[in-house]
Amino acid sequence: MLDEQLQPIRRLVLDVPPTAKLLAATPDLMTVVVTDTRSVIIVTAGRAVAVDVAAADSATMLPNGRLLVTAPRLERLEYQGREYDAKGEHLVYLVDLSSVDILDQAVLLDAVDAGVSAVPHPHDGSVVLDAGMGQDGTLIYVAQVLGDRVKVELVAEDVVAASFAPSGDRLLLMPHPSFDDEISVLEWPSRRIFARLHADDLAIENFAFDLYGSFLSDQRVLVKTSEHGMLLCSGELSPLAWISLNPPSEAGDVEVETTLGVAEDVFAADVWDGKSFSATVWRIPPFDT
Repeated sequence: MLDEQLQPIRRLVLDVPPTAKLLAATPDLMTVVVTDTRSVIIVTAGRAVAVDVAAADSATMLPNGRLLVTAPRLERLEYQGREYDAKGEHLVYLVDLSSVDILDQAVLLDAVDAGVSAVPHPHDGSVVLDAGMGQDGTLIYVAQVLGDRVKVELVAEDVVAASFAPSGDRLLLMPHPSFDDEISVLEWPSRRIFARLHADDLAIENFAFDLYGSFLSDQRVLVKTSEHGMLLCSGELSPLAWISLNPPSEAGDVEVETTLGVAEDVFAADVWDGKSFSATVWRIPPFDT
């Protein structure tokens, strides 16, 4: 577990296969969820229990001791005499953490050969599921749990679900690079358009938004662009300032890969210096708006 400066504050050694990938964990690390591609492994109360879900790509802790897991249905195919696994339709599983039983499942309609990431709402228990299908675009769903059942609804296409505002009243959407070049904020839960900012509005040649963006606070949004660094906006997507990162070493210019909002004036970024990736934390200095 890391703090706001990406410094370790809790550690837990897990007896899981070396190929295991972390999917979710509680802040106290009392419950940890990993996948070893063949199953989902839930580690809690000193024991590890496997759930028969292969190739899971996301897991989200929910209220009332439930876990939401997404995974493709694997299909065994053959090509030129060789067998291989291919991703079919994507499923959402509702798992009870106490019994480790699968209570319900639902299909993400039309999400085929996709990779799914989850953006949980900070308060209401719903989860936005972003099914990326490469150049074919994305499908955005909202999953809600009603008792022992999970309900999934398609709510948007060809955008990227990026971040909820801390208050939970807005959702930031970034553009898919194969389609439009506009970022938008939706009201939640109505999903009405609250604000928009198109690349053309900035009147900068060859300007384009990237996939990554996040709320830093209810009043600040940080978005990544393809060639012009990062843009800090108000909660209504009015541009406030450009953010440029000084190189953390003498290696020269760095390239920002991914960003994540941490606090109102703090964000984390994976940067590439031409040789390796580094996880870094940056603080935005005060400025006049």
